[in-house]
Amino acid sequence: MAPKVDIIDIRHDAVEISLKDEILNSLNPPEGPKRLPTLLLYDERGLQLFEEITYLEEYYLTNAEIDVLKSSARNIAEAIPSGSMVVELGSGNLRKVSILLEALDSAGKDIDYYALDLSLKELYRTLEQVPEFKHVKCHGLHGTYDDGLDWLKTPENLPRPKCVMSLGSSIGNFSREGGAEFLKGFSDLLQSSDSMLVGLDATSDPSKVYHAYNDREGTTHKFILNGLANANDIYNEQVFEPEDWKVIGEYVFDAEGGRHQAFCSPVRDVCIKGVEIKAGERIQIEESLKYSPEGATQLWRASGLVEVDRMSASSDTYSKLFAISYLLFPIFQDGWAFGEADTRAESESEWCQMRLPCL
Repeated sequence: MAPKVDIIDIRHDAVEISLKDEILNSLNPPEGPKRLPTLLLYDERGLQLFEEITYLEEYYLTNAEIDVLKSSARNIAEAIPSGSMVVELGSGNLRKVSILLEALDSAGKDIDYYALDLSLKELYRTLEQVPEFKHVKCHGLHGTYDDGLDWLKTPENLPRPKCVMSLGSSIGNFSREGGAEFLKGFSDLLQSSDSMLVGLDATSDPSKVYHAYNDREGTTHKFILNGLANANDIYNEQVFEPEDWKVIGEYVFDAEGGRHQAFCSPVRDVCIKGVEIKAGERIQIEESLKYSPEGATQLWRASGLVEVDRMSASSDTYSKLFAISYLLFPIFQDGWAFGEADTRAESESEWCQMRLPCL
């Protein structure tokens, strides 16, 4: 029987081919510490493990985000024009975005929702679980972030009204500079009726952050080590021996919001594709940056976006953990917001009035 869901293959190149080169380049950089590509974590098995993580008691992010969406979905839906395309970057499990899709459908908004993800099987599995809507049509996009960006640039998609979403805390997987560059790539495509919806982890409690990524059941460590198994599949050989590796997690404080870092570390000396790695050496594979309100403001400015609303959870439990920001296409000129205001001071005042911080 043919699949019920509509999935568009937007890939330019096989991810496996590009990852082969990236693995070697990251393990043998011209300068700086050895790393592994974070993309290794998100094969089919990795996405399934991450879904398990979202149900863990220690992983506060998903419940916080669901709380935000439940309290804000109606307002978000009102802000998205009928006839828009809603594109979710790195969709994963759709139980969160379904809250927004239901609100859009209840509002009678004719919407094309596109879930972008790397795993074709996971796209089928998750989209098949979404109920059929009257006004909202659901589609899958099979590809990477870069593929999604190029797809949005096509003549048939560029003029369409759109809302680009990065829910969860995916932006936290980039460096602060990289996150701004990533968002700017999409903000540069937006027109006057377009918007972005971006989730940020605002947690500043080191213990809460640490245990979210180092849970009692060890599920998150399995998720990290699965990245090595994925590398073996990509090379079609046993490059990484599972028993040779362990996961090290650590929380690092910084004034912009802090971050958690995950490392793969060999328990003995190993050689990976000609690269010598000493026992105990730490190979970073993931980082999860947290954003203070000030850090978020800096991110939007660097991305060429203006924050119109910041929605935090309605409960005391989650109100300081997570926020979803509603952002408009750039109204910046020479680094300053402009509109009716002509001067730098007036522009700053106008920009501040547009922000509705809830944190």
